[in-house]
Amino acid sequence: MSTEGNKTTVRRFITEVLEQGNMSFINQLCAPDYVNRMTGHGIDSLKQMGGLMKTIVPDWHFTIENIVAEDDQVVVRLTINGTVTGSFMGSKPSGKAITVRGLTYYRLANGKIVEDDPILNQDFMQLIGVPAAALGQQGQM
Repeated sequence: MSTEGNKTTVRRFITEVLEQGNMSFINQLCAPDYVNRMTGHGIDSLKQMGGLMKTIVPDWHFTIENIVAEDDQVVVRLTINGTVTGSFMGSKPSGKAITVRGLTYYRLANGKIVEDDPILNQDFMQLIGVPAAALGQQGQM
């Protein structure tokens, strides 16, 4: 697939799957052997984490600041905004508005995402209110 086609696939993944939570698009956009370097291996892992994050910050909105592609690789710089209304690892729903900045590296094959490696600013867990003790015991996402 072309670099423009790969960028389109990544944009759709961010908008339709991550932001809107429409998991019906995962099989169209991600390969069966998909790996996310933060959440784990497989599409089921992505569905679980996506569903969990959508309950913690249900109104999150992803703004793609930059998207760069070469061959089968796409890198996205983005900002996520939303309101923390759910809980995770002992956090309490705070109603607090948050902004998270990040970069994600995507690798595609045959027009589908086979790997993504997100890097979010380090205080994401603090922003959603996860107690420091929980982070020390379980590690970060």
